[in-house]
Amino acid sequence: MRHVFPALSGVHREKISAIACVLLSIGLFVQLGGFLFNNDGSQQATQVHLLLFIPALVLFINEQLSLALWKQPCALIFLALVIWVLLRGALATDAEHPAGYWAKICLFIVLYVFSVTYLLHSRRLYMPLLAAAFLAAGFAWMTIYYQFMVLGKPLDYETVRYTGRLFELGWQGFADFSHPIPAGLYYGFFGIVLLGLLVEYQARTSYLVLTLLGLAGILIYVLLTFSRGAWFSALAAYLTLLILSPRPRAKLLLIVGFTSLVGMLALFWPEVHNEWRLGTSQRGLIWLGWLQRLPEFWLLGNGAGTDMVFRYPWGDTVFHAHSLYLQLWYEYGVLAIVLFIAMLLSLFQKAWKLRERLEARVALAMLVLGMVAMVSDVHAIFHRPSVYWIILWLPVGLIIGLRKSECSSN
Repeated sequence: MRHVFPALSGVHREKISAIACVLLSIGLFVQLGGFLFNNDGSQQATQVHLLLFIPALVLFINEQLSLALWKQPCALIFLALVIWVLLRGALATDAEHPAGYWAKICLFIVLYVFSVTYLLHSRRLYMPLLAAAFLAAGFAWMTIYYQFMVLGKPLDYETVRYTGRLFELGWQGFADFSHPIPAGLYYGFFGIVLLGLLVEYQARTSYLVLTLLGLAGILIYVLLTFSRGAWFSALAAYLTLLILSPRPRAKLLLIVGFTSLVGMLALFWPEVHNEWRLGTSQRGLIWLGWLQRLPEFWLLGNGAGTDMVFRYPWGDTVFHAHSLYLQLWYEYGVLAIVLFIAMLLSLFQKAWKLRERLEARVALAMLVLGMVAMVSDVHAIFHRPSVYWIILWLPVGLIIGLRKSECSSN
C-alpha cells in the first residue's frame, strides 16, 4: 500500500506527519481534559474530531495502516472484537442505530487506540497525559474547596454519603460527570499517573511535593464519591503499581498506605460496617435477572446498543446490567464476551512480561483499574468518546504500543 500523499516528497510527508502528531498530542489532551471544562453537554465533540480523529486518520493512512503494529495476539483479538461489534451492529435488525453509526464508532475506537500507540512511539504521550493528570488534580481540590467551603456543605458521613457524593465542581456546570461512578473512575485513573510519577522519577523536591498534593486531592475526591467500584478499582491499580515497582519509594508508600488504611478502618469502623451492609446496592437482583434471561440472548446477543431493562420488585427501573461484562454479553453475544476477556488476558500477559519497564507497569495498573471497575460499573464501551474510553481504550492502546526496546528502563 502506498502513502496517502504519493505525489509529495519524503520530506514533505515527514512534515505532514510531524504536524499531525503535534495536533494529535493536543487532541488527546483536549479529549482527556475536556470532561473538566465541558459545561454544555457536548463532550467537546468538535474539538476532538478536528484535533484527534482527523490527524489520527491522516497518520494511520500515511503509516500504511501500521500493519506491523497489529501483528501481535492482543491487537489481533482487539480487531476481531471491533469487527464483530461492527457486524453485529450493522446487520442486526434490532440494532438501535443504523450501520453507519457502528462503522463510525468502531473506526473512532481503532483510531483512538492507534493514536495512543503512535504518541507512545513518538514519545509525545507523556506531556498530554501528565498535563491532564495535574489538571484533574487541580479540579479535584477546587471541587473539595467549592463544595465544602464555598457552598458550606457539611463534611460528615451521613450527609456526604446520602446527599452529597462528589461528581461535579458545582459552579457553572464545570467538571460535571453527572454521577459519582464515572467521576470516581476518571479521577482514580489520573491518580495512577501521579502515583507513577511520584514513585518512579527522581525529581526536585518541589515537584514531588506538588505531585503528592495533587495525588492527595484525587484520593480525597475519589473517597468522597462513595463509589465503591471506584474505591476498589483504584486500590487494586495503585497496589499493582506499588508492588511491581522496584523503587525504594514504592515500598515506603506501601507501608504508609497500608498503615493509613488500617488506621482509617479502625477510626471509621461504624461507617465501614454500614458500607458492608449496603453490599452491592441491589446489583445482585439485576445480575439474577440477567441470568434468568440468558437463554434469550446467550448466542448472538439482544442487539448492539440495546438497553437491558430491569424492574425491581418495588418498581424502580434500570437500563443496563451494572456490569460491563454482563452488558457486553447481553448486547453482542457469547463471541463478544469471549473475545473481550481474551483481549484483556492477552493485554495483561504482555504488560506482565514487560513489567520491568516503567511504561508497562503504569499500563498494567491502568488495565487493572478498568478490569476491576467493569465488574460492577461501566455500562458501555462501544459508543461515542466518554470517560469509559479513558478507563479502557487508553490502556489498550498503551499496551498494544509497548515495544520492549523502546520502553524506559528502571
